[in-house]
Amino acid sequence: MEKYLFMFLGVILGVAISLYIYGEKRERYAKRIKSDREYFSTKRLDEALDKAVKRMQLEMKALGRKLTEEEKNEIIFGFLREGNESNQ
Repeated sequence: MEKYLFMFLGVILGVAISLYIYGEKRERYAKRIKSDREYFSTKRLDEALDKAVKRMQLEMKALGRKLTEEEKNEIIFGFLREGNESNQ
């Protein structure tokens, strides 16, 4: 009976360690995304991408399917061009 207790405690310890490592990796990944966004993104780019994502969601609902790469590129670059033209 005692060996089952130790086995059970070992399983609990293993699960706890796994969850801890998973949480640490996820936190590190979130920090990396945040720092990359600070270094490489601008407010205009974020706004254009947010608008593009919303537009893509509407298009997918209207069409009832996933968009092709060409359709996605057309929407994204359309919003980027629109933002660039309004700035000049």
